[in-house]
Amino acid sequence: MSSGCSKCGKNAIYLRRYTAERLCKPCLKQTTIDRVRKTINRQKMFRDEDKIVVAISGGKDSAVLLDVLHQIEKNYPRSELIPLTIDEGIHGYRDEALKAARDLTKSLDMKLEVRRFDDLFNYPLDEIVNIRGDGKVLGACSYCGVLRRRVLNTAAKELGADVVATGHNMDDEAQTIIMNMMRGDSIRIARTNRSRERPVKGFVPRVKPVLELSERDIVAYAHHRSIPYHDVPCPYSVEAYRNDIRDFLNAMEHKRPGTLTAILRSGESVSQAFVETSPSFEFGECSVCGEPTPAKVCKVCQLLDEIKEKE
Repeated sequence: MSSGCSKCGKNAIYLRRYTAERLCKPCLKQTTIDRVRKTINRQKMFRDEDKIVVAISGGKDSAVLLDVLHQIEKNYPRSELIPLTIDEGIHGYRDEALKAARDLTKSLDMKLEVRRFDDLFNYPLDEIVNIRGDGKVLGACSYCGVLRRRVLNTAAKELGADVVATGHNMDDEAQTIIMNMMRGDSIRIARTNRSRERPVKGFVPRVKPVLELSERDIVAYAHHRSIPYHDVPCPYSVEAYRNDIRDFLNAMEHKRPGTLTAILRSGESVSQAFVETSPSFEFGECSVCGEPTPAKVCKVCQLLDEIKEKE
């Protein structure tokens, strides 16, 4: 890239297409941190004395999340960052991801907490998929997503966390918004994006600090910061409905930069509309396990019952 940096005039090494910024290496780093800090402040994600569990998978998104938060939270000495990895039990894949997560946390002089599916549910994901068999109703990603959320919440409560930070980026969030709309489940956009100001009893609030960073931003930052991460896709990801949505949105964002940002803003408007017009938008307790759920029996208990029936 021959043009000068939009910020300082030095040689640019990266083009942030949706803002039309050409950035040199130092300005790429600083603008990335600034965008995350702005997102944190705009959505009032953190408080000065927070104990923040940072969910890291070993992949690039959560690796950048932890690196950026480590730099931001240096200015808040009363806060604490706790890296947490969930081991679903995917043979080979998770072993390498765990190594990357440990390398990252060691480089930042932090201790990594690990929680495992089979410790909480008595089944690793590989066994769940095997029990599910070929006559599958739900994909592996559906089981994994539901159970990961439960492990994350349980671990966060055990660790005394005030808030959980996840590595969902702009692409992830835009894909989720479109998926929910195409499934006719727009209310889920609001249910899964509750602000910290509207907590649910039994849930540790979750925030997405890298929400305003695109996947390209994440890759560029990780590369130029030499952040260790695991870049092999999950073997079950080929089943995901998300892949079709990702391809479509990638093409739209390339042709019309800013598309993903516009979808994010639309999602925020949908969430706010549901909050203002749905007085019954509340959670109760699961009749089986007592965890918070919008239904009589939570999805975790439903899935575990199905697995036990198929054994």
